[in-house]
Amino acid sequence: MASTWHYGLVARWWAEFNRDWHSDEIEYFKHVIERSGQPALDVGCGTGRILVPCVEAGMEVHGSDASEEMIRLCRARLSSRSLDTDLTVASTHELDLYQRSYRTIISCGVFGVGTTREEDLEGLRRIRKHLTPGGSLIFDVYLPGENSKDWLTWSKGHRPTLPSRWSNPDTRKASDGDELVLQTRTIAFDPMEQCSIREIRVKQYRDQELVNCHQYRVRLNAYFKNEIQLMLKTAGYSRVEMRGGLGDSEPTAYKDYYLMVFANI
Repeated sequence: MASTWHYGLVARWWAEFNRDWHSDEIEYFKHVIERSGQPALDVGCGTGRILVPCVEAGMEVHGSDASEEMIRLCRARLSSRSLDTDLTVASTHELDLYQRSYRTIISCGVFGVGTTREEDLEGLRRIRKHLTPGGSLIFDVYLPGENSKDWLTWSKGHRPTLPSRWSNPDTRKASDGDELVLQTRTIAFDPMEQCSIREIRVKQYRDQELVNCHQYRVRLNAYFKNEIQLMLKTAGYSRVEMRGGLGDSEPTAYKDYYLMVFANI
């Protein structure tokens, strides 16, 4: 099972506040499923940020996630709208949905999170086994770029002091009136292995009194464009295309660090 931080108060944060985050991204994946075909599978669906709007729109979209709590919260959100779909607790590299197959498989914000590089490659293989002939996998990836301060450590004299300071508190009021405060920091970074260890902390306040605090760590793998292409070819995908962000153009150097990857079998 992948090691994620989507449990306890962190899972609650995602359920409470990440519903309509990046609405343009939600619409993008809805259009992708419409074009590529159904049924579809949302790998790493979390609490249903993309999945629920798709099901609400009448699409046949199933979901999987490594966190049982995220699946439970996703199911509750569907139920609150009198909706239902198939949801499975499974890491991507352990995906085995009893011979089910899909025309489209999407994965947003999941690739390289909480896994080893070997598990990421196995995850691509597992997804391929669940695609129908001609089916498509669409997932996103952030390239190491200018917005990643960690990569400045490649330069002489820029080695960071780790762990880093906690980020500025992100304080929000939950549906029951409690205040949740989220912070993150980097624990470790290895540019040679292209991975970092991030830590997340969520504090829960009730009537201005601290009542709970959950803290988790997760490994994040970084990948470059050609490396991803090679992994997909190794995993058995016949055609791989990459686009810059949510547009239709090929990625441009020094401009596009957020890529959308399309892979077909």
